Amino acid sequence: MSLLSLPDIAGMLVLMSVLGWFRKRHRDERVDAWLLALTFILVEMIASSIMHGAKWVPVLTKVLSLDSYLLAAVTFGWAARRDLLPGTSHLPQFLVPAVSLLVLTTLFGLNLVVVRVFMAVIGASVVLGLVYLLFGIRTRKRLRSLLVLIHLTMWLPMLYFSIQGRLLEVVYWGLACLYVLVAFSFRRRARAETIGPWVIMVSFIIWAMCFLAYPLEQGHWMREGLIEQVWNIQKFFVVIGMLLVLLEDETQRRLDEAMHDSLTGLPNRRLFEDRLVQAFERSRRTGLSAGLFAIDLDGFKAVNDTLGHQTGDMVLKRVAERLKRKVRGTDTVARLGGDEFIVVVNDLARADQCQKIAAALRTTIEGVAVPGTLGLRIGGSVGYAIFPEDAMEASALFEIADSRMYDEKKFEPGVEVGR
Repeated sequence: MSLLSLPDIAGMLVLMSVLGWFRKRHRDERVDAWLLALTFILVEMIASSIMHGAKWVPVLTKVLSLDSYLLAAVTFGWAARRDLLPGTSHLPQFLVPAVSLLVLTTLFGLNLVVVRVFMAVIGASVVLGLVYLLFGIRTRKRLRSLLVLIHLTMWLPMLYFSIQGRLLEVVYWGLACLYVLVAFSFRRRARAETIGPWVIMVSFIIWAMCFLAYPLEQGHWMREGLIEQVWNIQKFFVVIGMLLVLLEDETQRRLDEAMHDSLTGLPNRRLFEDRLVQAFERSRRTGLSAGLFAIDLDGFKAVNDTLGHQTGDMVLKRVAERLKRKVRGTDTVARLGGDEFIVVVNDLARADQCQKIAAALRTTIEGVAVPGTLGLRIGGSVGYAIFPEDAMEASALFEIADSRMYDEKKFEPGVEVGR
């Protein structure tokens, strides 16, 4: 084993330990897949160190080096898909070619470099991949065309290299394409306000460039110097990007907790006030009104006192869920505390629409059954105020909506437990 590689191996172990600590402390399932992928990278680093330190290259270490790179890419791509689509267990479509590529890397690592075998595997992959993309999946025409283009871009150069007998280029072109695809699997996570996904994407693209540069003339100074250093450094950039992603997610989670009600998941007063300001600005811009609806549950105190707070919490969750389903995506439902909810509805063309909306919200609440009772349902009182017709300030709108809501309570008493 080359002693020069020991600091890199030690550094990778330290970063993997940090990820493992984070996994144990925060129970983040993504880290399991990342640790598995980094384990493959660690195996590759050890295998490469053995190859550089030995006078002859053991076949097993060469196979481990190439296959570990490929398996790491597959695992990273799978982890990226699970991150975007929680609960997803199957591999993304762009990693299907990894099966054929694994055959090629294994054959090359075992020094079974038979040109006709490589041509047969690649030719079969081209044909079967096209059949699958054209007839085996249901997707939009534009996306299907893009997938076919990606497929041909990956496999046709490999077919050309195999015909020329340049099997080293075959293997490393395939790995480079796979790492570019994995890089872009993080694109949906990359946003202007984040840096972690961008670091991961750039690291994988640099990694792919290293694969493309590897088949350069053996002994070239770039091969022995610059490329070798870049190859090792970007591995650590990938891990740093992952740590940044975890830190950003933790920060966002804490921010969400500070801005949302812990029981129902609805926006709390702090976030709702910000949404209300946005509604005012939208109203001024469009010339349409915004409606503020104050909601109070009828008979809820009796539910809490008679059936317990656990039942009361279940009622609040059911009310919140029904209200969320009732309003549009441009509107906002919030819980102010206790059994008080509030809704802001944008883009009202007429003031009389508020009466219809209030009736719809009332009906929505009355459909909520109280758990542990025989058909008992909760009731609700709804009051509203209109911006800018009723008032121009948030506090005044709240007072008007509350006043109308309590006026309604006087004439429509709530449901009592046992009635």
